[in-house]
Amino acid sequence: MDTATALRAQAADHDKKAQTSYERSDTDGCLSQWGSSMVAQELRLQADINEAGGRALFPALFDTSGALVPALLTDGEWGWYFTLLASDDPNGRRAGWFGPSKARKAANARANDAAKGYYIGYVMAPAKAELRGGNIMCVTAIAVRTDGGFSRDVTIVDNGQHDEYGEVLGRWYAIRGDLI
Repeated sequence: MDTATALRAQAADHDKKAQTSYERSDTDGCLSQWGSSMVAQELRLQADINEAGGRALFPALFDTSGALVPALLTDGEWGWYFTLLASDDPNGRRAGWFGPSKARKAANARANDAAKGYYIGYVMAPAKAELRGGNIMCVTAIAVRTDGGFSRDVTIVDNGQHDEYGEVLGRWYAIRGDLI
């Protein structure tokens, strides 16, 4: 049995535990039912990541020539932005920031970003599944980069010069919570 299949079997066991708890105690076991469901969700996502070679899709910053820019996707007080790095070291000195356009039309957002010298693209980067959220009401399983947030050891899916992938995904900021 491969790892992804084993993880999915474990997820099914957790789903079954949640269902059994509900049948046995109705909602009196709601926290254990919730916990089992969350663990199952995390295991299924990890199985998907394993099947993708230990990688998941993340937004990345590119210059207008299509070269990967050393930058970390960061959540700030006014939303998501990229912290520009002075070198390829994700723990190194910060050199500035780039806030992507929030224009509703992807073509307009892309043009606005290009006017600032950047494109938002997508890379497959090393990842693992984690449960994240601000409180019990908004916890979900998400893919988290395991390379510190930036690495050149990625597979470029879209360097931002072609917006087909961005159109399909509805722009990076529409899915940002699932990608961090």
